[in-house]
Amino acid sequence: MSRKMNDRRVLFGAFLLGSLGWFSAAGGPQLPSKSPAPAGPAFTVAVSGDDRNSGTQAAPFATLARAQQALRSRKKTVFGPAVVEVRQGTYALDRPLVFLPEDSGSDASPVIFAAFPGERVTITASRTLDCRWKPYRDGILMCDIPAVKKEGLRFSQLFVNGKRQTLARFPNRDDAEPGRSGYIQPEGPIPEGQPDPKRGENDDMTFSGGAPQGILFDPVSFTSKRWARPEEAVIHIYQGWEWGNMQWRLKAIDYGSRAIWFGEGGFQMGAKWFEDPAKIEKASRFFVENVFEELDAPGEWYLDVKAGILYYMPEQGVDIAAARVEAPLLQQLVRFVGTQDAPVRHIALEGFRLTQTASTFLEPYDVPSLSDWAIHRGGTVFLEGTRDCAVRNCWFDAVGGNAVFINNFNRGAAVTGCKFTETGDSAVCLVGTLGATNGTRRAFPYECLVSNNLIHDCGVFGKQIAGVYISRAKRITAAHNTIYNMPRAGICIGDGTWGGHVIEFNHIHDCVRETGDHGPFNAWGRERFWSLTQSHSDYSKSRSLEAGAVKIDAMEPVIVRNNLFEDHSGWGLDLDDGASHYEIYNNISKGISIKLREGAYRTVFNNIWVGSNVAPCFHVGNEDNHDRYFRNITVMARDDVYSIIAPPARGLWLEEIDHNCLFSASGRFTARISQIRGENGPERGSRRVDLEEWRKLGFDRNSVFADPLFVDPAGNDFRVRPESPALRLGFQNFEMGRWGITAEFPQALR
Repeated sequence: MSRKMNDRRVLFGAFLLGSLGWFSAAGGPQLPSKSPAPAGPAFTVAVSGDDRNSGTQAAPFATLARAQQALRSRKKTVFGPAVVEVRQGTYALDRPLVFLPEDSGSDASPVIFAAFPGERVTITASRTLDCRWKPYRDGILMCDIPAVKKEGLRFSQLFVNGKRQTLARFPNRDDAEPGRSGYIQPEGPIPEGQPDPKRGENDDMTFSGGAPQGILFDPVSFTSKRWARPEEAVIHIYQGWEWGNMQWRLKAIDYGSRAIWFGEGGFQMGAKWFEDPAKIEKASRFFVENVFEELDAPGEWYLDVKAGILYYMPEQGVDIAAARVEAPLLQQLVRFVGTQDAPVRHIALEGFRLTQTASTFLEPYDVPSLSDWAIHRGGTVFLEGTRDCAVRNCWFDAVGGNAVFINNFNRGAAVTGCKFTETGDSAVCLVGTLGATNGTRRAFPYECLVSNNLIHDCGVFGKQIAGVYISRAKRITAAHNTIYNMPRAGICIGDGTWGGHVIEFNHIHDCVRETGDHGPFNAWGRERFWSLTQSHSDYSKSRSLEAGAVKIDAMEPVIVRNNLFEDHSGWGLDLDDGASHYEIYNNISKGISIKLREGAYRTVFNNIWVGSNVAPCFHVGNEDNHDRYFRNITVMARDDVYSIIAPPARGLWLEEIDHNCLFSASGRFTARISQIRGENGPERGSRRVDLEEWRKLGFDRNSVFADPLFVDPAGNDFRVRPESPALRLGFQNFEMGRWGITAEFPQALR
């Protein structure tokens, strides 16, 4: 009997014993009776309420924490669902709402904190500032914030009338081209051995792993202003390959040697396998913020913590005298905190707008696997040690870091019907810890659901982020999500650990807008059978290796099906660096295609790649990989229908490539082959082969080069007509139009 079924039977039995007044079989004392839950909410919270009230609709509480306390007492005598209804208004928390095991509901008696239907309920981490503005100079206003000096108040974000403002920076913010404009480029990293003017006798500036000490700036393109407090400033700079960005506090500026010296930071990138994940080059775009002298553009602000003065240049049209000025003080609003042995059960958040949490990009980051990703294990809503808890129909608006973080042991957690906009980092993260998963320990998310969510314009601070990020987890379903305008990935699976995920019916477009490489969906392997030497050494010198027993790590297949991926360059599906054990079918990629790099047991069939300039790519193949690629439709914008880079030296490049319908806008078939590694040495350079030569290599012997005859590609109907040659090859039409959010997605959040 499953544990969940057993729990349900125990609960039902307890209900019968309590309501019927039965005695124990041994004739012991009568069990305490519980009355059924009354109709209507258990408790009501309103901004006009009072925590000394009874919590009824007529006499509501004022805070969520008071309702939580009342529920704990109610559970002792009342059986049934417990709903805390929260009336419209804004609830500013001075500490996170923390759910513990004693707050748990059950399958039959869940606990739900819900916004009243049709009313906007906002939960915020911000404190409203009493700003009495007076002119400073050049359009800048100033006001005293006494709490800065008296209470030690600090904040790294400012909101005016609900809109996030820009911390004074150089160069000025410019959203005309995301990730490109509003940056300048350095002259390169500070060379080893250059003297640091602020280096103490015991101050070792040689960082482990070759992390940069700082950068040299170009005096022509750099600001002409001199910064009085560079140690307060923070630099945001892209990693050398543009995989993502990093942040450092500044240590000092030496204007004579044109050096910006870094202090704490640089841990926002992963890539533990690489010598220098924080590598910086001359192409590494950057800006520096929290510099008073750079406050020169509308919407910029600066807090002088020594004097307790806030400076601000209002945007055009803002009535500053009537404006609402807020500063977030908390990084998290709601925490579910249990353990594997004593989890938080059956608690749901429903219908809230959660907004304005503090930024987290200078908090500790963790590298959970060998992928390039590092993450901060925190979120506006944070879950650890839960069973069957949920976040439903909520709007995460302009939060400072990750929106929802499902950490380590969680079973059956669900994030559904939510909207995520302007998050500081990722929208939803599900991350376990491999080192804490042994014996009976299960420190990972399992059978969790991320479904029917609208996710867009995320990654305000972090750029190596995703709409949905999965790492060290098992059987996660990401379905019917609409994800777009992302700096990096729509959905990312950080490693092959355990697998069993289902990625289906998502509509993902316009990703990788501020970084390089990848696309709407990307996945990593880099498990125990992955070889760094094969993957990232000189292909002309390195060997090709057997794939190995990859299913030891990737225990269950990851299924990617029925998705619509759209973009302008790169890969719709990027199975990078050993990502193994995948079943990929019934997907449409417009303007982009697929990459398989290293790894094994990838079965790719019945997909459509259309209009891409980048051909489906089989890159750095393992020997004996058991990869199969069949019954797909490829319509390329250029000649190349395939790209083969550094195939295995021995055996088949793929186990099967056949029964595909291939076409190109030019009407020509070519396959580009480069960096072949043979038994007798490498073949440098590259060549293109036609279809006849391609078939002699053992591929596509039963495929056809012909127009697949789509029904209405302009209208996203990529079914093929009855006379299509693809049907004769075994291709099967599949349902169109079900991608992304469904009709059940809340109208108020659209």
